[in-house]
Amino acid sequence: MIDGTLMIVSIPSQLPKALQGTDVEEDWYNPSIALASLLRSSTDSSQLLTASGSSITGSRSCYFTTSVTAGNSVHCNCHERARIADRNHPKAPKTEWEGASLRNSRVTCNAILPLISKENSQIPVMSLERALHNYQTVTTNILGSEPNSMVWNILYDLNFLLLRIAYGEPLNNDCGGGSLTSNSALIFYDLFLVDTIARNSEHDSPITVQHARELSTCFLAASSILRSGEMEVGNLAKKLRKGFIESSLMSSICCILFKNAITDVGISGTSKMRWELYKNHFLTGILQLAGRRHALGIESSGCVQPNSKGRGRASSFSEWDYDGSVGPSSDRRKYTTRKGPSTIELYSKAIRPMVTFYAVIDQVSKDFSLEMSDQDVEASASKLVGVVESCYNAENVSALLSTANISLDHTTIIEEIEIGINSVY
Repeated sequence: MIDGTLMIVSIPSQLPKALQGTDVEEDWYNPSIALASLLRSSTDSSQLLTASGSSITGSRSCYFTTSVTAGNSVHCNCHERARIADRNHPKAPKTEWEGASLRNSRVTCNAILPLISKENSQIPVMSLERALHNYQTVTTNILGSEPNSMVWNILYDLNFLLLRIAYGEPLNNDCGGGSLTSNSALIFYDLFLVDTIARNSEHDSPITVQHARELSTCFLAASSILRSGEMEVGNLAKKLRKGFIESSLMSSICCILFKNAITDVGISGTSKMRWELYKNHFLTGILQLAGRRHALGIESSGCVQPNSKGRGRASSFSEWDYDGSVGPSSDRRKYTTRKGPSTIELYSKAIRPMVTFYAVIDQVSKDFSLEMSDQDVEASASKLVGVVESCYNAENVSALLSTANISLDHTTIIEEIEIGINSVY
C-alpha cells in the first residue's frame, strides 16, 4: 500500500457526480484512471505487483535498504585508487569497506552514494555512469537480489530516513557516525539520485517511472473522491481509504520531487507549486496515517533493530506528559466506548512523529530544486535541522502544530486521526 498501487487501482471507474466537469476530473482523475489501467494491464490483476516488486495481496515479501551518512565526500577516482591499494597491500590486504572504514574515522561503510547535483556538468558522463552502476551493484549485493526498481528502492530508502528523523531516532547506531545535519543533506541527494535514475529508466521501465511521477496526482484524485462523501461504502471504498492513508508519506515525497518545478492553478486562480496549493490534502492523509499507525501499535520507524550496536532506540523528543490512555491498541472498543469527547492530548503521541514528518517535507519543498548546488544543499540542510530541532523541542502538541505551521483546529485534527483508526477495522 505504501507506494500507492492499492490506492490507484481502487479509484472508482466513475467519478462522483459532484466532481464531474470540474478541474479535478481533467487534472487528477483522468490521469489516475489512465495509470490504473496501465498497472492492471502490465501484470495479472489477481496478483498485481506494486512498483517496488511486492504483491498487493501480501503473498510476496520485499527487502529494501535504509541508508544513513556521516557526510564524508570522496572523489570516485580517489576511492578507486585506495581500493586497489588496499587489496594489493603486501602485508595487510584489506577489503574495500575495511579500508573505507579506516579512512572514515572507523565509521562503518558499505556503499558509496554518488552525489548528484548541478555540478554534474563538470564530471565526465562515463564517470557518473560508472559510479551509478557501482552503487546499484553494491545495493544488489546487500539485498541478495537485484531490486525490481532502483527508483523505488531509493524512494523507500528516503521514506525510511524521513521516518527515522520523524520518530527522533538516533541515526548513528547503524554505522557509528552520522549527524542530523549530514543526513538532512542526504535527503536532497537522494531526491537528485531518484530523478537521475528515473530519467535513465524512462525507456526501459516507462510504467514504473510514470507511477512515481504521477503518484501525487493519483493521491489528490483519491483525496477529492473521499472528501466528496459520494463513494458508496463497500470493499472498494475501504481499499481506497487504506491505500490513500498508507501512501500519504510517499505521495508527499513524490510531489516534492516530481512536481515542485510545475505550477498548478488553484481555486483563486493563483499559480503556485503543487505542494503549496494542496498541502492540506497531504496533511489530511498524514494525520489519518497517524491514527492508523496508532491503532496498529506502530511506535517507531521500524528500522531500529533491537540488537543494533549503540544505545538502542532513543528519542530526541522533549518529554511530554502523555494521557494514560494513549498507546497501541487492537481493540476498537477502546475508541467507541470511551466516555466524553476526545481531546488532542489523547492522540499526542501518535500525532508527534507524523506532524514532524510533515514539517520536514514542508521545509524541503521550500528549498528543493534540481538546480541546487552543493552549497545550496548545505544551506538547506542547516535550515532543515533547525525545523527538526524545533519540532523535537516543542513543549506540547499545540506548540508542535504551531511550529509545523498547521492551522487546522483541534476538532478537525481529531476527526482525521479517528478516520485513520477506523480504517484498521
